[in-house]
Amino acid sequence: MEPASLESLCVLYQSDDYIMVDKHWDSRIDSKMWYEKHTMQAQLRQRFPQQADPRTYYGFRFCHQLDFSTSGALCVTLNKAAAGRAYRCFKDCTVTKASPWL
Repeated sequence: MEPASLESLCVLYQSDDYIMVDKHWDSRIDSKMWYEKHTMQAQLRQRFPQQADPRTYYGFRFCHQLDFSTSGALCVTLNKAAAGRAYRCFKDCTVTKASPWL
């Protein structure tokens, strides 16, 4: 598998409220460090600059986390209402994760 790059963002689903992406195994979700170039935050900002929300610290609302070394589906919400709905789903354990390759 090739290393992550800014151009390699794989979008699994997109709507007015959510973007689901396939996080590469060696990508950080976000970073405050200037030298971290290949983050999900940077990939999203490059691919969806109009969706970045300046009211948030990283420009996007990540409603859950995946470790640096973990790949898989990552849900990004595009507004506060969607973030609240997604948060409740994760909190109430009503989210089902499944691999499309199984």
